[in-house]
Amino acid sequence: MIVSTSAIAGFAMLATAITVPKLEMPSSLASSLFEPSNTQSLAPLDSAASEPAAATERPTSSGNERIIGGSFAADGQFPYLASLQLTWGRGTGLCGGTIIADTVIVTAAHCVVDLDSGALIRANHISVGIGNVEKSKQRNVRATAVYVHPRFDPNEIVNDIAIIITPSLGVGYGGVQQIKIYGGNISSGTRLTALGWGQSGTNPNVDSTTNRLKQTEIIVGNRNDCKQFIRGYQSSNGPQICTENRLLLGSDTCQGDSGTGVVINVNGNQYLAGLTSYGSNLSGDPTCALNDGFGVYTHVNYYLGFISSVTGIPTYKFH
Repeated sequence: MIVSTSAIAGFAMLATAITVPKLEMPSSLASSLFEPSNTQSLAPLDSAASEPAAATERPTSSGNERIIGGSFAADGQFPYLASLQLTWGRGTGLCGGTIIADTVIVTAAHCVVDLDSGALIRANHISVGIGNVEKSKQRNVRATAVYVHPRFDPNEIVNDIAIIITPSLGVGYGGVQQIKIYGGNISSGTRLTALGWGQSGTNPNVDSTTNRLKQTEIIVGNRNDCKQFIRGYQSSNGPQICTENRLLLGSDTCQGDSGTGVVINVNGNQYLAGLTSYGSNLSGDPTCALNDGFGVYTHVNYYLGFISSVTGIPTYKFH
């Protein structure tokens, strides 16, 4: 979710020439989103999402950041993460993103689309903070372009992925690195690491965002349980990764964590598995870290085709 000065910031796609129709979202879903900020214009893109590439065995990682529970990140940890400060007509918003190339950050689509107007947040209204786990010590750069998945649907909250283009971020220097995308199997019981600068308290309406990055563990849920919560869900190898709070009580993501990467650790190496999208329980209660709650994360590897079409970088270079 995105933390904003207003109750809920809208979904916006970046595209100066394209107008996004007014997005109407059921209140039960809107309240469960980690709020986003302004958006901009959207360039026409190949809408076909690639199927997950076959890969060697890997465990999953967590990456939703309401972050409830967990601990603060150490200096120098997670150098591929970026904080996103977004500005639009009503105020400002907070999301997270992940560096996957020197000028490329992946985040949630709902972070860059204004849910009220349906407009995209302009690229120059997005400030990207990098190089430090503390937001107040980060180096900030302005985005130069933003692309939202052409099939992003804020009503169903699907295809919740966007690409932010920046000037060179200086990957390899000044505490800034990029991360590879996980292409392996994500099965029930997989442990992931959720990250974010978002809410550290369970009430999504009370601002408890943190200056220092937090991390917590989340666990991929049971297939049958997740099918009850996510329409069309088959497994976490599809477009969305599903976690269940009951598997690790008191650990969850929350508002302000939207778009931040969820990582998986494999043989001592970290890989990007997902992006924080939304969370709730079967009753639609948006309170973070409910024992019967679910977390939903965009499965990044599923969208390699979209990422490659926007960036011009071959898919194999992201693995």
